Amino acid sequence: MACLAPIGSPITRHHPVELAVPVARQMARVKGCVGLTMLNWHGSVPAALQVLSVFVGNALQHGYAATNTEAALWTCLSITEEQQLLIDVKDFNPRFANFRAVRSGIGKGPLAELVRKRAITDLTWFVDPRMQSKTVRAVLTAGVVDP
Repeated sequence: MACLAPIGSPITRHHPVELAVPVARQMARVKGCVGLTMLNWHGSVPAALQVLSVFVGNALQHGYAATNTEAALWTCLSITEEQQLLIDVKDFNPRFANFRAVRSGIGKGPLAELVRKRAITDLTWFVDPRMQSKTVRAVLTAGVVDP
């Protein structure tokens, strides 16, 4: 998966990562840390890794069949001209239940909690042209994250 078209500020650097589904949860933080270092991200690395981890967990829970252990989960970390971090994760479920509530920080899930803590500056999602998958994108801005 190539990193997806930017929304807003142009992308200056990107780091695509393919995660094998059986070990995706474990490897997301490791490969995410490497990617953030390579991209020279000046924001909160722990917050970015937490967002990536939640995205990967949600993708595994909602977008992959438990029997499909040979599939890969695609992620991409990108830095924009405005020094924002984009975290993209693709899964094979073209729906996002309760997106508006989650984007507003309403609900009990970990993604809504990250929005409430302001770890995520913006949250978007889009469906691929064949309507077979979606990509969820978080925008993070270097700055203070609520505890």
